[in-house]
Amino acid sequence: MSLLSAVFGRKNASKEAAPVPVDLPDGAEEIEVSIVPTPNPDARMLKVTETLVPSGTFEYADPAQAQGSPLAQRLLAVQGVELVLIAKRFVTVRKKPELQWEDLLPALVAQVQESLFYGEMAVLESELTGRPHQRTAIEQKILQLLDEEIRPAIAQDGGDCTFEGFEDGIVKLRLIGACGTCPSSVTTLKMGIERLMVEEIPEVKGVESV
Repeated sequence: MSLLSAVFGRKNASKEAAPVPVDLPDGAEEIEVSIVPTPNPDARMLKVTETLVPSGTFEYADPAQAQGSPLAQRLLAVQGVELVLIAKRFVTVRKKPELQWEDLLPALVAQVQESLFYGEMAVLESELTGRPHQRTAIEQKILQLLDEEIRPAIAQDGGDCTFEGFEDGIVKLRLIGACGTCPSSVTTLKMGIERLMVEEIPEVKGVESV
């Protein structure tokens, strides 16, 4: 077991029973959507069996920003939703703290089921195609460690992190999804990600959140 898994691994998280959605097209309710808790009480993962995006994660905090994501637009239209993260086979939704999940989950599940039923793209092709970046050898090592060890572990809790730069021995990351406002995000960053980075890559002296 890796250091990161030992600190943050949460295997076999219990599933919440999804309320039966209403006003769906015939057959849409048969699309499986599993609701999984995260360490952030204001975030839930909606897991699906179909592929939403080929790779990466896409985070949206308002409808204007979500013009390139039909699924994010659907979910952000539900009153009380303040952030949507779309990954390969799950969506993380973050709500306003004052609202209750039982008031939001039926609409959220229904929106995901309806989107998949109609075959909508979760994220448009224009959003999926990003401009390639030139990376140094150290940055490539950092990205490889992120992709192979760190991001899969964080994804288990409905979050992700993006690489924002490397300067003077400090790796700059942005925690997104469920991790963005999670009470344990500082522990995740310092006791998990930073320890693993420093241990595996000698040039790394620390990790900071931006």
